[in-house]
Amino acid sequence: MGLRDKKSYLFFGLAMLIASLNPLSLSLARVLEIIRVSFDMTTVWGAGLLGIWLADELFRKGYEKRLLEFNFTTRGLVLGWGIAGSMASYWYFPGPFDLSVISNTARILQLSTFIMAGLIGGIGWYGMTNVWKSITIFAIFSMMASMAEIFLELGAYYKTNLYPVYPRSQFIDTAYFLFAMAFVPSTFYMVKWLKDLNLF
Repeated sequence: MGLRDKKSYLFFGLAMLIASLNPLSLSLARVLEIIRVSFDMTTVWGAGLLGIWLADELFRKGYEKRLLEFNFTTRGLVLGWGIAGSMASYWYFPGPFDLSVISNTARILQLSTFIMAGLIGGIGWYGMTNVWKSITIFAIFSMMASMAEIFLELGAYYKTNLYPVYPRSQFIDTAYFLFAMAFVPSTFYMVKWLKDLNLF
């Protein structure tokens, strides 16, 4: 954890939320699964940057000391992995995901959950050591690669679509997108994680 000014996190976080939550982005996400996944990730990451900024502001001003102390004690894993991870993951189970596409109310609830998950995850990130930050990023991109492999096998070989609200062809395209997004970062952060642990 550092004491560098984190105002840039605030500005970049807001920019990412505006990019993912504007009317054009939301309308495109209704018809294109790959856009939906992209902007959902952007929403969570943008809110995550806001969460890091918020945690830094609380720390600097001495507010919410018990929350921050708990976060540092648990290395940010309870907030970042446990709570935020569960909140974001729920909406990618087939039932809740399909409901969020066909129901405006469910979509609003989903996006609100993503924003809260991002904020909580960002606060969790603030309490992590460099090793746990590397492990976290590695785990995220590794899970993306695993999802891509499962989606591709289901869609291309077994002709199964987990999210039937979108065509199966889009399900397969999304699998390729996730794999492309995950390949380089997961390799980089695996090496960084090992270096952080002084294993080589």
